[in-house]
Amino acid sequence: MAIESVSGEPRVPAPTRVLCVDDLPDVAAALRLIIQSDPSMECVGCLNSADDLVGEVRGRDPRPDIVVLDATMPGRDPMEAMKDLATECPSTRTIIYSAHDDPEFVSRAKGAGAWGCVSKHAEPRELMQAVRDVGAGRPRWPGPAAGEARYGEPRRPD
Repeated sequence: MAIESVSGEPRVPAPTRVLCVDDLPDVAAALRLIIQSDPSMECVGCLNSADDLVGEVRGRDPRPDIVVLDATMPGRDPMEAMKDLATECPSTRTIIYSAHDDPEFVSRAKGAGAWGCVSKHAEPRELMQAVRDVGAGRPRWPGPAAGEARYGEPRRPD
């Protein structure tokens, strides 16, 4: 559905701005391609560490809406960097992109301020859906394997 501007002309919503952070250049390049393949998203850059994540986000105008962050990298602990980002730039939301998706890891990511978690083993469409969901203000967590339903609702006993 198109949004009308004051003049009555259809206004196309701005794309969701995504900053990708992964220490492996091939993964960062793949993330860029995945994000750029959707016209509703724009990759605004790739970083190879979380060393100055808050500074990088603050220095971009406009700021990214979402950071896709690898959870395991050399340098500054990505979870600590995400915690600072959530405090200092609360309008920028983080999705952890990791090979880990067990309940303990997901709980740690939530505690550090993540809005979602996507496995590196998932199909690219899962990452794209997570960006859409988180961009719309809906947290996105792994399914029952991580002890929770898809959107972070507690699992109900059978």
